[in-house]
Amino acid sequence: MKTFDEIVIDQDVSGSELSNWIESNWVMPTQEDGTLIFTDDDEARVKLLRELIHEIGANYESMPVILRSMDQVYNLRKLLGTLASAIQELPADARQDLEDIIRNQGL
Repeated sequence: MKTFDEIVIDQDVSGSELSNWIESNWVMPTQEDGTLIFTDDDEARVKLLRELIHEIGANYESMPVILRSMDQVYNLRKLLGTLASAIQELPADARQDLEDIIRNQGL
């Protein structure tokens, strides 16, 4: 976990830019005793924002659409991981039945 100032230095973004991203709810650190605390996920989000804006050239108006789409993909991947884990918990014959159904669906 890192503080606001640590993120500014480590991610090479200005404090005002990071503040704007927080105000826009593009990154949502927690607050402990008046100090903003960034998790590893928050830090990854800041890195993504910096890359999208500074390296790729995404504009601020497009960011809500980009971030919403990326969040949907992330959530889908998380859901698929959970589903894969649940499938591995099934008995072997049930897994085989499921595999057969999927194969018959053309997937």
